[in-house]
Amino acid sequence: MIRHRSLWCRVALAGVLASTVVAPVAAQLFGIVFDPENYANAVLRYEQLRQQFTELVMMYTQIRSQYELLVEQARQLPVAMGARYRTVSTPWSILVAPHRYGTTTGWVGAANTGQSATTAVAAATEAMGAYTDLSRLAADEAARVRTRYDRIELTDATVAHDLEALGTIRSHQPSVEQVVRNLESDAFSDASDFNTEIAVLNKINATAVTSARLTHDMNNILISLLEQQLIDAITRRDATVEGVNAHIAFVAEARPLLDQTTAHTTEALTAFRIP
Repeated sequence: MIRHRSLWCRVALAGVLASTVVAPVAAQLFGIVFDPENYANAVLRYEQLRQQFTELVMMYTQIRSQYELLVEQARQLPVAMGARYRTVSTPWSILVAPHRYGTTTGWVGAANTGQSATTAVAAATEAMGAYTDLSRLAADEAARVRTRYDRIELTDATVAHDLEALGTIRSHQPSVEQVVRNLESDAFSDASDFNTEIAVLNKINATAVTSARLTHDMNNILISLLEQQLIDAITRRDATVEGVNAHIAFVAEARPLLDQTTAHTTEALTAFRIP
């Protein structure tokens, strides 16, 4: 009995020792130790990586779309630009006029170069004399003479100024024409260096500057025309004023003069006797 109990104790102890030894070995060889904190961190890291991947895919799609747009914008027209769109230029010719007696030689030169315009106008127009003494005239008549005289001088100065502006613009025409030709050649060029984004922007800027310069010259011409219209306006105005003043003088002075002329007409006719 005692031997059986001792044997049973040995078997039980051996089982306990076997279970304590086999369990760790099985856990290390066939099982995985579960750590909730590490698992949560791993899930969070996975979610972050998934979001980064999604953002990378979106960024790639956007960059690819931009690249395709740039490629589309960089394509040239499938035609020969120069042969299809180039126009024939119309240069501004210089003024040519016969001058048998040489009085308009300076005018032609000033109209082409803008130089010595005042001398040219004086040579091509009739010289105006000067009054020696205006005191012999009535006050209103002297005032009209002074106004008319100064207006003629103002007209001469305006004509000379306009002639100078016209000649200067015409003299600059060859350089402007060359700039326009260069812009035309660059705009119609098929070379890749002239069709990059920066090159196209530079050509647009150059065109804008040239257009501004041409607009400035056009404004100068319009200003010259306005000056001439102002001179014509005051000339017409003075002519109208002279007519009004003449009518005022007629109304104010004609009746007394007529009365003086016909004051004794009745008596003279009544007292007249045929000899």
